[in-house]
Amino acid sequence: MSIDRQTVLAWAPQAIGAAVVLFLLVNLNPFRFVGNGENLVVFSWFGGVQAQPLQPGFHVVLPVVVETFQIDVKTQALTWKDGEGAYGPRIIVLTRDGQEIGAEVTLNFVVSDSPKVYDSLGTDYIDRIAPIVRSIIATEASGFSAQDLYSTKRPLLQAQIRERVASDFNQYGITVQDFLLRDVGFDRDFVAAIEAKTIAENLLAKKSYEIDQATQDAKTTISEAQAEAGRLAAKADALTQNPEYLRVVQSGVLGDTLDTLVTR
Repeated sequence: MSIDRQTVLAWAPQAIGAAVVLFLLVNLNPFRFVGNGENLVVFSWFGGVQAQPLQPGFHVVLPVVVETFQIDVKTQALTWKDGEGAYGPRIIVLTRDGQEIGAEVTLNFVVSDSPKVYDSLGTDYIDRIAPIVRSIIATEASGFSAQDLYSTKRPLLQAQIRERVASDFNQYGITVQDFLLRDVGFDRDFVAAIEAKTIAENLLAKKSYEIDQATQDAKTTISEAQAEAGRLAAKADALTQNPEYLRVVQSGVLGDTLDTLVTR
């Protein structure tokens, strides 16, 4: 069976058109599938970054004139610590009094406005926000002495850093969920000096307590002696004013023995 030349020529444009369309579909790929926990930011050469990202599902975009960029909108953790699996090593900063401290840091955040993140920070936004975190930690830590952070004010530092980071990142479309400051380490000489100071203060407090206790015991002894002296003075006054009181006391103490002694 032969195909006539005229028929071939009649179908040629349709076949070429289909091949071109297939080529464009394969190479330009106008189809987009967005998975759960993702957004696709849409950039158009005519309108710039679109305000609304593509949500999870199947989408068709215009090839050539439109580009899309995947953004993770799940909760993410940025961690600085020694060892594997961290963004970077422990963060080292200086306190107000020039002491060096190091800490493990974890920032939990979520991209709440992916077009804004892409527009302000780009697709490598993590590498852009990491230096901001380090800078804020260094700034806030410089407002505390090492003694403060060694004792009671570490939670206050953590709260201040979290507040600053949350405020700064909000303008980029990033919501901070938590900020953790852990395993804060100090210079060994500083720790030894603090421990020696603590021991000395405890000994001083113990001696002070012992002195206070001895003083209180002395006051109690003096009060008891004064009370006894008062009682004796009262008895002496009673004897002076009433001689019969002596007879009553003698009778109460000696009883019949006194009468016997007197008669003899």
